[in-house]
Amino acid sequence: MTWRDDYRPGSFRGVPFNLKRSSRSGGRRTVLNEYPLRDDASTEDIGRSARRFSLEMVLLGPDYMARRDRLISALEAAGPGTLVHPFYGELLVSVLDNYSCDESTEQGGRAAISVTFVETSTKPSPTDAQVPGALVNDAADVAQADAVAEFEDSFNVADYAGFVAEGAIDALSSATTSITEAGGLLAGAGRFSTLAGRLTGNLQGLILAPGNLATSILGMVRGLSATSDPWAAFRAQASLFNLGKSAKSVRPSGYVTPSRAQQAANQEAVYTLIERVAVTEAARLATGRPLDEAGKPFDGLTFTSRDQAAEVRDQVLVELDRQQLAAAQDRVRPLAAIATQVARDMNQRSASLAPLATYQPLTTQPALLIAHRLYGDARRAEEIVARNSIAHPGFVPGGVALEVLKDV
Repeated sequence: MTWRDDYRPGSFRGVPFNLKRSSRSGGRRTVLNEYPLRDDASTEDIGRSARRFSLEMVLLGPDYMARRDRLISALEAAGPGTLVHPFYGELLVSVLDNYSCDESTEQGGRAAISVTFVETSTKPSPTDAQVPGALVNDAADVAQADAVAEFEDSFNVADYAGFVAEGAIDALSSATTSITEAGGLLAGAGRFSTLAGRLTGNLQGLILAPGNLATSILGMVRGLSATSDPWAAFRAQASLFNLGKSAKSVRPSGYVTPSRAQQAANQEAVYTLIERVAVTEAARLATGRPLDEAGKPFDGLTFTSRDQAAEVRDQVLVELDRQQLAAAQDRVRPLAAIATQVARDMNQRSASLAPLATYQPLTTQPALLIAHRLYGDARRAEEIVARNSIAHPGFVPGGVALEVLKDV
């Protein structure tokens, strides 16, 4: 078999051409690092270079002008196109910069077109699965919607004795106080007090509309995440985990009347809703997709080590596991779904982070020297100083263990 057997008629976007000459270029993208007062250098390989194909195409014959115009239209069309290269087969390419078209009266009936193509790929359409934390965000939406539906099914004061409504108001007042206290250390804490005041001031009307009441509680707990300090927001949400455990139970013993049973069910519904929203909002914060009041995502937690990410992951998953064990059988699925997505997202996230290690300098040294010794990069001295709250970067105490990132 000769090369002629594999030779294919050339075309671009279906427009045929004759090939006169072809050249191909490629290689590696390399960053060269050179240092002052050093004769050697280092390189960083950042991937393969895009392959380029330079072609000289010829159009011949009495109808060459029509074929020339068709080929020029193909070259000027937007987006990538299919090039059938006589030597390399089908390629998805884009035209790189400009082409040239040469014609002369000496060689009538002929046009020579020179062009360079660069390999390309179709840009994938963005999907939620490609956005960090998006699947957790979707699962949180489902879990919160299910929590609201469960609240509407469970909470009821109509057609019961008056003490049932009074008990519901007491439970809601206590719960909103806990939410306000959780937001007390956040920037804009006054807004939470205002929301709590509005909620408690309108409880007489809201307890008769469980759907509206659930939405108000949902918005208030979600509002804890809307702060400039994501870590403070996470701690606030985590303080509401298992909140019902600290509440004074109204569950009666002995013979239980329907009104007493409903009073206990109402209290449980209030705390279950708050806990459900708190853990799902904590999951959003942990995976970088908390939502503001308009429902738009903003930045969540930023982790500095694998250990830190694992600690947050475990804290969220432990609470989700507790809630699954306490939930009714038909309410477990949304909690299990968000737990799965949190574990998957956080495991992927933590895999790219460095684990923690300890380093103990023998003598008092500058942080610059320690950073260079550990990482070969003195610029990371500030990281060591900040992580260990060192008073002066020029004097890191000897004999004291430092928390550092392991260079992996």
